[in-house]
Amino acid sequence: MTESKKDMAWSYYNSIRGSLNPERLLECMTLMTEVKKECKNKKELSKEKAYEIMLTIADKLRTTNPFESRDQFYQMFYQMTDEPDWEALLYNTLKYDRVGSGLVPKVLIEEMFSHIKDTTKTVLIADGERFSENLKATIDEHPDCDFTITSINNLYAKILEKIFTGYKNVKIVTASIYKYGFTNDKFDLIASLPAFGGRDLAEDTKNFMCREYDTVALENLLLHITPSGELLIVMPARITFAGGRVSNLRKFITQMYKLEEIDELPDGILQNTGIKTFLLVIGSGRTDDVTIKRFEAVGQKNKRGPVTQLSVKDDSFAMAEELDDIGDWNIDKLLVQQDEELMKYQSSQTKKIILGEVAEIFRGKSISRKDLNGSIGVVNISDIGQYEINYDGLDKLEEDERKVIKYILQEGDVLIPARGTAIRSAVFHAQPYACIASSNVIVIRPKNDILNSTYLKIFIDSPVGNSLISSLQQGMTVMNISYSDLKMLEIPYPSKEEQDQVAQDYENSYNQYIKSISEANDRWNETLNKLQKF
Repeated sequence: MTESKKDMAWSYYNSIRGSLNPERLLECMTLMTEVKKECKNKKELSKEKAYEIMLTIADKLRTTNPFESRDQFYQMFYQMTDEPDWEALLYNTLKYDRVGSGLVPKVLIEEMFSHIKDTTKTVLIADGERFSENLKATIDEHPDCDFTITSINNLYAKILEKIFTGYKNVKIVTASIYKYGFTNDKFDLIASLPAFGGRDLAEDTKNFMCREYDTVALENLLLHITPSGELLIVMPARITFAGGRVSNLRKFITQMYKLEEIDELPDGILQNTGIKTFLLVIGSGRTDDVTIKRFEAVGQKNKRGPVTQLSVKDDSFAMAEELDDIGDWNIDKLLVQQDEELMKYQSSQTKKIILGEVAEIFRGKSISRKDLNGSIGVVNISDIGQYEINYDGLDKLEEDERKVIKYILQEGDVLIPARGTAIRSAVFHAQPYACIASSNVIVIRPKNDILNSTYLKIFIDSPVGNSLISSLQQGMTVMNISYSDLKMLEIPYPSKEEQDQVAQDYENSYNQYIKSISEANDRWNETLNKLQKF
């Protein structure tokens, strides 16, 4: 929706606004159009009958009569000829009638929906009226997605239905995201700006850990993401530091879901409120490493002016263990901590060497086809875990080995993703069949006599190693690492004996860790088998 269109629409509606309670214009326009629709097939319609129909419709929408008198209704009803621009009317009503803090600005809508991927098929927009500044344009940009838009307000739901009349990929649902079981569906992407800042508390203490409406919405919406889905939700700053139940909620999220991003939003991004806000991105799985971003407003005329452009001021990441260590999601602590560690490393007397001098580095091969019965394994980004490669899930390729000979992986190759939001690495171990890496993976082949593969992995996965690699692409939302830039990475370079000892300690501890988990699982399953025999 363009600014001129919004302003023209509001100017028109404002001409009849003087005789109304300003906060009820939306209801008046809705009721009048519904009466006209109800009565369009009636040749003769008395004023009294039209008024009665309006009262009946108002009851259905659970709203009271907004007209001061019958005469006021008659005058406005018979003067109205054109169907309103519902999107502009909804937006301006919310903007100008003292609820501007409940509107998601266009720039933030664009940021949230930039997370739509090729695999995103179902989208939930919670409290959809809050997205009215750019809602229709956003949906028009993604015709291949099926959208569900909720509203707790019957009137807003009715207007959303009018806005999306004729859209086969849009469903409007009157439902409350603050109540358990508001839908039975799951979605590939959920976008939400929940209600916050009020004193009222949700009554449901059975299904939710917290009672504030924003935290209830957060917990509730997480239940409705698909295994590969994401929740993008704007939350007040206290989600990052508050104690008690909020602290327990943070621990629950990092343990039971994949906290992907913590994005600090600039002051004033939500108009008419001074509440500090964050955009959280949460997916299914377990938290490993978390992208941390601090956005700043670009071109803002004054501190109270609208935010129309965002820029990433700080861009880093944190491991799950770091979040546990500091006890909250305070990104200032995380950014300072990582900066200090990096500066300490860079200024230390530790012997260092350029990676390209002690390793061959190349990118994997582009694969255009797969073959379940193929004889060559293909390692993709998704196969690279925190510690190991998932060999059982490898795609297969049927190809003459002679054509891919230069890409065939060797024992001790270190693999890292060439793109994505997380930096991780794994050491390749030879399999009974030949394997290659896909083009989205960078292969580092250390010179075995001078660089230990496991030692290199330990450094890459460290906060300092991650920071150095991130610095190759500073400010980018999605990491895109060039193997040629990676050759210039400066790594610590102790003697080969010291490297081997570090690697041995790591492998011994990791094997003990895996053994302990396996034994604990066996004990637990054995206990369950005993207790569940009835």
